[in-house]
Amino acid sequence: MKLKLSNITSSCKHLLLACTLLSIAPNTYAAVTWNTINPHVQFLKQQDKLRFYDSNQVLIEGEKCALLVDTSANFAAVEQLAEDLKKRLKTPLCYLVATHYHDDHLLGMAVMQDFYPDAKLVVHQQVNKNFSLYQTAYTDKLDTYEKSIELSYQRLANVPKEEQAKWRDKLKLAKKRLFRWQEYQLSKPEIVINSRKVIDLGGFEVTLEPQQAHTNGDLTITTNNGSVLIGGDIVDWLPYPGHGELKSWQTLLKQYINDEKLAIIIPGHGGTLTKEQLKQPLSFLTAITEHVKNNKDQSIEQLMLSFPESVIEPYQQEALNIKSSNFFLQAGLNRVKSAE
Repeated sequence: MKLKLSNITSSCKHLLLACTLLSIAPNTYAAVTWNTINPHVQFLKQQDKLRFYDSNQVLIEGEKCALLVDTSANFAAVEQLAEDLKKRLKTPLCYLVATHYHDDHLLGMAVMQDFYPDAKLVVHQQVNKNFSLYQTAYTDKLDTYEKSIELSYQRLANVPKEEQAKWRDKLKLAKKRLFRWQEYQLSKPEIVINSRKVIDLGGFEVTLEPQQAHTNGDLTITTNNGSVLIGGDIVDWLPYPGHGELKSWQTLLKQYINDEKLAIIIPGHGGTLTKEQLKQPLSFLTAITEHVKNNKDQSIEQLMLSFPESVIEPYQQEALNIKSSNFFLQAGLNRVKSAE
């Protein structure tokens, strides 16, 4: 009896995985909230339960053009956003800006490019240099979806009969979406950023700057005379330091904290921040580098156990924060230790 129940549970989990990956649920996209920063800037905040797994987006619109910063890793959500933009935009979508190369910021651009073929993809020069890797990553992600669907079909017989029709319909829809996404492709960037660049959207300017912090190919965007910063994952309250340039990252955060013009900070994950709140990720990144430097003989496990409690404590107040911060801490310690 236990074995049979276990098989059913396992099968349902695989079906759920396939449908989650392909975003079958019609209310998935509805959970993203639109927040007006000012008449030109809309902040599309990802739902809290996905704040460490999927990205925010930012829509900026001038009198002549609009610009979208980042896309979700949820392709169904990107399709829904593309449809919503047709209703919301008063001007053409001219630019698609990826703050860096991670899946939850870049790969969904393939969907946007199909809906808005005239929109120019904008990336850091390092992302452009390795762009063939990300084109392959898009295909690989779809291959993973396809295998998940196939496995789910194989396990459908183990699902209770009264549940099979429902799951079969969901898998049919998942397969239909997959076929559509396989027709998309991640087209090469048309604008490559290697130095500070100002784009005029028509009476409203945005400034793009290349950085090396969260990755070796980050872009930041400032608007409203420097008072609004769209910093991507560089300004996340809980930063992922697994493969970043931690020293230059810390320098950049200090620069933002001391910037008198800066008032609103929009991160790649989570809600908007103040300059005061940026002190927490700065403290986290600084403590990681200093802890490894001062304890060179310790293993990663020992470094985890001896890491300053005062630094990690702000992230220990909620289950998802605890899980994510422990994972991010380990990744950061590994990054610093391997770079020595």
